[in-house]
Amino acid sequence: MTTGDRIKRLRELAQLSQRDLQARTDISQSTIARIESGDRAVKPYELSAFAAALGCLESSLMDSHPVRDRLQYAARTNSGCIAETESVKDHLFYLLEMDTYLRRALTTKQPA
Repeated sequence: MTTGDRIKRLRELAQLSQRDLQARTDISQSTIARIESGDRAVKPYELSAFAAALGCLESSLMDSHPVRDRLQYAARTNSGCIAETESVKDHLFYLLEMDTYLRRALTTKQPA
């Protein structure tokens, strides 16, 4: 599943039209349509806007993230071993999102 597919799925689950998402993100409806169809890659600031508007983590919209992919694999293979797998997975996704945010903040900060 691509980033565009994930955005579309979450938008539809939230019962939002592309115009509704445009109003929440200030990203044009035509750009949203192109991203959802896979005709255009999503930019980092757009990913942040989509995540905020859809109430999810940026990492949950990304095509691939090595830590998230390993976490999902571990959750599938160990689902019977841990009683609170979902809460642990949600917490790890939160930590992963914080890691992504901090890495981006540190790499874009300009020296004084």
